[in-house]
Amino acid sequence: MRLKQQLFRVASMIGAIEGVAASSWRRCRLMVLCYHGISMADEHEWNPGLYMSPGTFRARLEFLRSHGYNVLGLDEALCRLDERTLPARSVAITFDDGAHDFSVRAVPLLQEFGFPATLYLTTYYSDVRLPVFDPTLSYILWKGRMHAGSVASLIGHESPLCVRTDVERGATVAAVRQHAAVRGLSAVEKDALLEALARELGVNMNSIRRDLSLHIMAPDTVSALPSPLIDVQLHTHRHRTPHDERQFRREIADNRNRIRELLPDGRDLTHFCYPSGVYAGEFLPWLRAEGVRYATTCIPDIVDTSSDPLLLPRFVDTEHQPIETFAAWVSGLAAMLPRRQANRLDQALLAES
Repeated sequence: MRLKQQLFRVASMIGAIEGVAASSWRRCRLMVLCYHGISMADEHEWNPGLYMSPGTFRARLEFLRSHGYNVLGLDEALCRLDERTLPARSVAITFDDGAHDFSVRAVPLLQEFGFPATLYLTTYYSDVRLPVFDPTLSYILWKGRMHAGSVASLIGHESPLCVRTDVERGATVAAVRQHAAVRGLSAVEKDALLEALARELGVNMNSIRRDLSLHIMAPDTVSALPSPLIDVQLHTHRHRTPHDERQFRREIADNRNRIRELLPDGRDLTHFCYPSGVYAGEFLPWLRAEGVRYATTCIPDIVDTSSDPLLLPRFVDTEHQPIETFAAWVSGLAAMLPRRQANRLDQALLAES
């Protein structure tokens, strides 16, 4: 990774990144960027792979504007890719999940720059007004990392469960999640468990509830998103992709129906994002049966006319990516370099299914 970052810095210094960005090769390709959360407070310090600071996100948008990138809505961009009418340096911005921070941190910046974005909204926790269990669990353990004892007694675990190190927190997260799954805890019961953990670790759970950090946007917030700047699309209702056709298609249908209730403008809900980037070959015909035309992955690559529309690659941008790495990806240079072939092989195999 360090070697590649050094390569990108040299490429930037000698003008190679700008050369690729201005090339005819790049003109017929689309870079799709993926984001998740923009921090309300210190979330980017806890999980820089999931959260980005507002300052870093602003810097990304300023880079796109100052270097002449054309930011298009994803639907328009894909249509123009098919029609061979993409403008130079085309980029699409996507956000996954629909966290509350999107509305208060990302949207104002997107409005300021006039950049459209696609939001893949998971809807269950939009209606259930509780912090999302999995990320909140991890965040609470991180916030309480100075606690020297064990939280094992809270879940009746025989071995100590500590939170001082990354490894300890990882084991504790796994144990708590298993406890919740084995006992079939409801959303309310899992929230009570989070409350107990926060209390034990000296973490202020009230601030998480008050600030709506780690919450999905409330229904009225979704309904108030500026259209057409923000295009809300499918991400499953419960943020899961069952390997059972009936259950999988129910996730899509429930998600679509709820979005239509929140945004009754007749929009075309035919874009989908695989939750957590998890995809499998059997999903493709199920998505087609649900009328999905495009689906995005977390495979790092650039989109061209040969890309499978149900396995579109994206570059997942993160807080710890240097600006040279970001520049190399949006230019297309990074996609030209040799990389591990596993993702491309998976893509080819899935396209045949």
